[in-house]
Formats: sequence, structure tokens, C-alpha cells
Amino acid sequence: MMAFIKNYNLENIRNKLVILYFLNVTDIIFTLLLLNTGFYMEANPFMIKAVQNLSISFILKIVLPAILLLYLSLRIKKATDYQLKISNIIINIATTAYALINVSHLIWFSLLDILLVL
Repeated sequence: MMAFIKNYNLENIRNKLVILYFLNVTDIIFTLLLLNTGFYMEANPFMIKAVQNLSISFILKIVLPAILLLYLSLRIKKATDYQLKISNIIINIATTAYALINVSHLIWFSLLDILLVL
């Protein structure tokens, strides 16, 4: 696992971008599901208005990131070793952040499940 995190070759970075995209998509799905319960509020001030409209949420969290990650995966072919190393660090930080957000969502689902059982 540590080798995967530290390794910044082209294939590894592309795999990390796929993982990052997946976490981003699950973030918006979990957020929208939790918002529908009425017991949850969007914590990201930039997304508060966006989550009120499903189309805008879809565009901002699924379509635009897909385009950006596609561009990055094409652009990264021309990256220097230093750029790959820096990209790897940034991707690891973003992936960690999204993983923590998704864990938070799962905790909320568990808490809501317990609340609804009581």
C-alpha cells in the first residue's frame, strides 16, 4: 500500500485519478441521499446552493471533474519527473480528503440508521 502511495509513475497516477473521481462521485451521491433525510446539511459553503438543484450538482461533481481528470490524464504524459512527484502529493492529499469525507457520510448513515431504529 505504501508503495502505491509513494509511487508516482504515469500508470499509478492515472489509477489514483480514477480513485479520486470515484470518491468524488460517491461524495455527491452520499450527500444528496443524506440531504433527503432532512437530518443533514451540506457543510461545503461552495456547494450549498448547488445541491439544491440535481442538474447543477451532477454537472459540478460528475461532468466537470470527469472532463478535468480526462484532460489531466492526457496532459500528464508530457509531465516531467518533478511534476509527476508534485502531482502525486497533491492527488494523495485530495484522495485522503475525499476518503475522509466519504467515511463521514458513512458514519452519518449509521447514526441515522440508529436514530430511526430508536
